[in-house]
Amino acid sequence: MKKTIYIPGIITFILFMTVAHFVYHELSMPWDPYLLDRLASWHLLKIFSVVGTELVIGGGSILLILYLWWGKKDFPGILTVVVAVGGSNVLNKVIKNLMERDRPPFPHGEEGFSFPSGHAMVGIVFLLTASYFISREFSSVKVKRGIFVVAFIIALLTGISRVVEQVHYPSDVLAGFLIGFSIFALTTFLYEKRPT
Repeated sequence: MKKTIYIPGIITFILFMTVAHFVYHELSMPWDPYLLDRLASWHLLKIFSVVGTELVIGGGSILLILYLWWGKKDFPGILTVVVAVGGSNVLNKVIKNLMERDRPPFPHGEEGFSFPSGHAMVGIVFLLTASYFISREFSSVKVKRGIFVVAFIIALLTGISRVVEQVHYPSDVLAGFLIGFSIFALTTFLYEKRPT
């Protein structure tokens, strides 16, 4: 992977900390209520919410690990998947408990805190990590880029679906994307810099 991925990883972490600062200090973010209202009618996107569930991400991670184990004998790759996906899931829960942001005041049946969105955060980590290892099997730059573009689009729609369902503020989803990308960049960096 090109080294240029690491600079965006640092930038997204700084942006995440900025959004987290606003949320923690309960500073106004006028786009939150505006987008909550505007996106509430985009019902077709709700289907993408399933992508961010523990069943899909957990099952997908197991399949990716089996592929790296049986197909590639890539044990550092397996460790990378476990740390990236499993670690992001644990970190998401830790941050939520630190921030203690209530979910939007709508009847949605979801429990727990809101910031950052786990679907957005863990979802983008899983999708990009899977795309990274899958894209390594292709020599075509166009194919590699295409795989990542598809992953980004699915991650984006998954995050938006949580706003459509009114279980997260848009800033929750944005923060999830930002910190999730940072985690992907960091774990990929560590994988590529491993001793050989």
